Amino acid sequence: MENIFDAILFAVLIAAGGLGLSSWLMLFAIDKSEPAEVKQRSFFESVFFGLAGIVIMFLMWYAIS
Repeated sequence: MENIFDAILFAVLIAAGGLGLSSWLMLFAIDKSEPAEVKQRSFFESVFFGLAGIVIMFLMWYAIS
């Protein structure tokens, strides 16, 4: 029970890292036949959420160490 805080931080680390990497992988799934506005919005959403997930992952990694 003494390391419950580290376990919670590790769970957040894994979740944020997984969501960040999967958001970046979604960049390859953008449909090329859609209008330019939709493609641009999808691109920026994927980049933003991917970067945010990776930053949160590294923040949790730093908090655990």
